[in-house]
Parts: sequence; C-alpha cells; structure tokens
Amino acid sequence: MLPDTQHIQSIDYAGHRCLQLQTRHGTAMLALHGAQLLSWVPAGQREVFWLSTQALPEPAAIRGGVPVCWPWFGKQGMPDGAMQHGPVRNRSWEVSCVHADGPDCVSVELVPGTTPSPEDPLNRFASDLRVSLRVDLDEHLTQTLHTHNQGADDYSLTQALHSYFAVANASTVRIEGLAGLRYDDKLLGNSDQLQTGSVLLEDACDRVYQQTSGAVQHHYTVMDPDGQRQIHITTKGSQSVVVWNPGAAGARAMADVPDDAWSQFFCVEASNAGDDSITVAPGAHHRLVQRLQVSPMKQ
Repeated sequence: MLPDTQHIQSIDYAGHRCLQLQTRHGTAMLALHGAQLLSWVPAGQREVFWLSTQALPEPAAIRGGVPVCWPWFGKQGMPDGAMQHGPVRNRSWEVSCVHADGPDCVSVELVPGTTPSPEDPLNRFASDLRVSLRVDLDEHLTQTLHTHNQGADDYSLTQALHSYFAVANASTVRIEGLAGLRYDDKLLGNSDQLQTGSVLLEDACDRVYQQTSGAVQHHYTVMDPDGQRQIHITTKGSQSVVVWNPGAAGARAMADVPDDAWSQFFCVEASNAGDDSITVAPGAHHRLVQRLQVSPMKQ
C-alpha cells in the first residue's frame, strides 16, 4: 500500500502513479515506474526537470525527469542484446521505507519489483545484487542509489542518475566544473580529450568526463543565462559525469522527443561510467549520490 500522509501523497501525474513529496521547501513527483523523479519545483521557483510531452506509455522507459540507469550504463560491459541503460527503469518499484520529519524534510526509499522468471534481465545478469533508491526533499533534492552485492563474486557496476534539467535555451547553457577534465566523445569517437573552459553546446553532445583527483565529492553547475538561474549538482560515490543532448537532428530521430524540444533540456548525469566502473566485492556496498540546489543567476 502506498503511503498517504500530510507530506507524502499518492497521486496520478503525467499518466503515472506517483508519490508527491511536499515540504515547505518545495514539491517533487516520484513515479513508481522506474523510481523516476518526474518533477521538482522548489518553493517560489519553477520546474527543474524537463519531461517529454511525447513520452511513451508504460512499460516503456519515461523520457525526462531522472531515469535510473542500473546496473549498467548504456551497454557498457554487456552483450549487444542487453537493454540500454539496464532494466530497472522499465519496471515498477515498491516503497520500502518512508520518513516524514514535519514540514522540513521527507524521504522515501524504493526497491524494484521482482519476478521469478530466469529470463528476467536482473536474474540473468545481476541476480546477487540488491538496489534501492532513496529520495530526500528538504532545502535540497537528494537521490541515493544504493547497491549491495550479496553474491560470492565481484560485480563490475556502471550506473547513472540520468537527469534532464529544464533550461530556457540549451544553445546558451554552460556547464561549469568540467575544465581540465579528460573526456571521451561518443559522437565523434574521440577518446581522452581535454576540456578547456566550460561546456557550451554547439550541436549534439555525448561525453563521459573522468575525474582524476579522487575527491570524495564533486560539484558541477548548469548555468542557464536565458532562464536566469543556476542548477548546482554535488555528487558522491562518482568519479565520472555524463553530459548529453541529442541536438536537433537527434531529437527528430527520437519518437518520444518533440522535434524542437532538444533546446529545452540539458542532461548532466551523476554516474559511474567509462573508466569509473565500480568493482563491488562480495558483501560490499556502493552509494551513488547526487544533491541538487537551484539559485538565481549572478548578475
């Protein structure tokens, strides 16, 4: 049974069964399909996530919000027939824990529904892994993707929180926090490129950036001058970040993205991807965390 309290309510949103999380700091919509955040509106501000008006119905993955890519990103390390970005974004999740701390903070934890079928992708490729997603809403929005290896063998884990940030004009957006990092350009097929300055979209973009400092946390900022705001991203448990936009031609080729919608979002994804594959030893845990905050653009 879904929770229904003063600060967490079960509602239908954009055609999906959702949990509405509400505090004095804002409101978020969390779909049970894919454990996917579909909306976050901080108090007194506007929508932070882009959600496609042409998103396909369930059980297809929802285009927009924050899809959960697990336990692999893309098809990294997987056979050609593996599902793009893993199977959990295409299935229903269940509430495992709820906490509401009055009007200041609420949190919900979900786990994916299971199936006994041996052909289920999780049973075939990751039967010994357990995963949960926790969403905390206070003055920030925080997601924690927790993996536990209950098996007897190491598991090579790649994953991402594939955030679609709503912007006024993707062509004028800058991504700060990437200068000096090396990246692989998936569109051009170039590897080990050096980022100088901030990222500015010229056309389509599909890059995996790698951190080298080994710091516990990293910070990135989506600078949206036409929208007059900054979206601040802090990551933990991650030494990589994916930057993606399909561009005009790419959007036209996607059935669940309106032709002109590429200019309305920019994806900056907290990840373990590329060289940042995580070896999860037997009995070990790994947590991928992103914390988001929004502020006005500095004049």
